[in-house]
Amino acid sequence: MTTASMPLMYENREWVAQGGTIIFGIALALMLHGLVLQHEPLAIEEPIRITFAEPVVEEPKPENEPPKPIKQLMQPMPIQQKVVTEPVPQQLVSPVQATPSPLPQANSVIVPEAPASPSVKAMPKVEEIPVVQRDAAAEGRFAQDVRTQIERKKIYPSTARELGMSGAVEVVYVLDRMGKLLKADIALTSGFPMLDQAALRAVRSADFAALPADAWVGERQKEFRTKLVFSISY
Repeated sequence: MTTASMPLMYENREWVAQGGTIIFGIALALMLHGLVLQHEPLAIEEPIRITFAEPVVEEPKPENEPPKPIKQLMQPMPIQQKVVTEPVPQQLVSPVQATPSPLPQANSVIVPEAPASPSVKAMPKVEEIPVVQRDAAAEGRFAQDVRTQIERKKIYPSTARELGMSGAVEVVYVLDRMGKLLKADIALTSGFPMLDQAALRAVRSADFAALPADAWVGERQKEFRTKLVFSISY
């Protein structure tokens, strides 16, 4: 420090003293603040706790749950009503005898019978149809007559005779009740077509009578069998 600056500092000694005091106070305050910060306890953070809740398991509902009856749901609650019965005084009634009133006499009415209309005719009486019994003898006579008629129409072919053809032919045929020939066929051949055709011609050309009423009763048609024999006689 120089000698020249000494009088200047002396003159300003008050300002220097005040500035030193202020600087000292600031420094002291900073020191105290530092001490407070060092001794202040740090805040300890609490650990985070995580808890896992147990899963809730729902009970399975039955698939086919029986429906509740509608009648029970719709049935109204019974309402209890108090019924107060009061005694009814009985009145004594004297018995009265009823006298029957005389009934008016009904006039007798005579209804005349309606005359029968001339348009209504009396139904004719149904005549009873007599029951016809089957007669085996009549059936036998008719079968013999049929055979006779066929034999009359049988013709021995001359060509078959010259060639020495002979044999028996059985013909089956059907007649209705009027004696009409319905069909005819060879049941047993003679072995010669010429003789078989001759037998068929005899059956088809014969004249047959109607079936008797007491023969084959109830049948509309009858089947017959006739054997025709072709033989050479010398």
